[in-house]
Amino acid sequence: MARQPLNCGCDDFRATSESTRRRFVGDSQLTRRQVLGWGAGAGLSLYAARALPIGRALEAAAAEAAAAPDAPVLVAVFLPGGLDLLDSLIPANDYGAYADLHGNIRVDKPPLLRGSALGIHPSLTQGVGGGIKGLYDAGKLGFLPGIDYPNPNLSHFHSRHFWETGLIVDSGSPGWLGRWLDANGNAGNPLQGMSLGYGLSPVMRSRSAPVASASSPDNAGFHIRDTYGAPFDEAMQTWEALARTRGGGPGLKAAKHAARLAKQVGDLLEPYAKTKDGDPLASSVAYPADSTFGNRLRTLAGLIEKPLGIRVATVDAPNDFDTHSNQRNALNQALPEISQALGAFQADLEARGVADRVLTFVWSEFGRRPHDNDSGTDHGAGGLAWVQGTRARSGLLSEYPSLREFDDDDNLKVTVDFRTVYASLIEQWLGTDAGAVIPNAGAFSRVKLVR
Repeated sequence: MARQPLNCGCDDFRATSESTRRRFVGDSQLTRRQVLGWGAGAGLSLYAARALPIGRALEAAAAEAAAAPDAPVLVAVFLPGGLDLLDSLIPANDYGAYADLHGNIRVDKPPLLRGSALGIHPSLTQGVGGGIKGLYDAGKLGFLPGIDYPNPNLSHFHSRHFWETGLIVDSGSPGWLGRWLDANGNAGNPLQGMSLGYGLSPVMRSRSAPVASASSPDNAGFHIRDTYGAPFDEAMQTWEALARTRGGGPGLKAAKHAARLAKQVGDLLEPYAKTKDGDPLASSVAYPADSTFGNRLRTLAGLIEKPLGIRVATVDAPNDFDTHSNQRNALNQALPEISQALGAFQADLEARGVADRVLTFVWSEFGRRPHDNDSGTDHGAGGLAWVQGTRARSGLLSEYPSLREFDDDDNLKVTVDFRTVYASLIEQWLGTDAGAVIPNAGAFSRVKLVR
C-alpha cells in the first residue's frame, strides 16, 4: 500500500547547504519555513532567525498586547500586476484629454468623488457603505496618484522587489516591514508581523525578528491525510518522539525542528479555529461571498481584535491587474472584489472597536502607459496607492500627473516617491524613526497621511 504523505509542508525542511539557502533568501537571515495544515485552505508558517520558544509564543503575544493595547497596526495590501491609474481614478476635470488617451477603453460617466474633480471606476462603488468610493466620501480614504520612483524599471520582478524592500537595488534584502520589526519588534512574538496567505510576503522578511504566515487558523492543527483515531494517535507519539531525539546532521535537525514546531504551533492556534460551537473570529459584517481575499481580511480583522500583539500585516489581493489587453472587461471583473472586501474590512474593524488602531495601505508595483494600445495598456509609471482608515487623511494626497506632459519615455510623470510614503507611514503611524528602515530617509520629503 502506498504511503500517505504527511500534510506538514515537509518539502520546506529538506536539508540545504548554507549557500543554497542564502541564494533563496538573499541577505535575509531566515531559517526554513515551519509549515503545518496545508490542507483545507489553512496553515501557519513561522519564520525566525534563531530557535524560538514556541511553547511561550502566545504568552509573549499576550504580554505585548497587554503592555500596549492601543499600539497602531499597519496593514499593507498588494494589488498585483500594475493597476492603471487613469481608469481607476478618472480626472473628470480633464476628461477630454483622458478620453483621447484611453479612447477605446475609457470609463464613460464615472461616478464623482464627493467634493472632488475626480471620478472613480464604477466597480469601486460596490460593497459595504459604497466600497472604496464610500470610504473616500466618508473622509476615511486618501488617494496617492502618480506614486512610483525616479527612472522606473517597468519589469514586474524588479519593480515589485523595489517596493517590497524599499530599496532601489537588485540584490536580496529583507522587506521594509521586516526591517521595521528588526528595529522595533519583539524577539519573542512571531505574531507581531503576519502575512495572511500560504507564504511569507517579501515585504515581511526580516533579518532577526520572528514573523508568521497564516492563511487561517482553521484546520491548522497537525494531521495526516486519511488517518484518524488510534492510528493517528500512534503516529503522533512517533512524531513527538522524533522531536525529542538528540544529535544528527543538518537534515535530521531540520526534521526534528519541523516535528516540534508543527505540533506545538497547531495546538497554539486551536483556540482561534472554527468549531461546531462557533467561530472565535466571527464577524458581524458581510464580506464578498466565495472570496479568499475577503476571508483573509476577515481573519485578519478578527486576529487584530485578539490579544496577539499584531503590529504589521500583509495581504495580497487576487486577480492580475496586468491589463495589456481587454482592460475594460478585466477591471469590471476584478475591481468589485477589491472594493467589496476592503469596504467590509474597514466596516469590520469599526464593528470590532479596533478601527482607530488600524491603517491600511494599498499599493501596486507600477502604473500603466497613458496611451492605450487599442484594448489595454502596457507597463508604465505613475501608479496609484491609497491609505484608508478612521485616522487616514482623506482626499487627494499627492499631485495627479499631467495628461498632457509626459516623461522622456512617454509615461506619466512620477509625482510622489513610494519611499516618501514609507517614511511617512513609519513616522506618522508607527511612530518610529524612518531612518532605521529606509536608507537615507532624510533625503525624501514627507506627505501627511494621518490625521
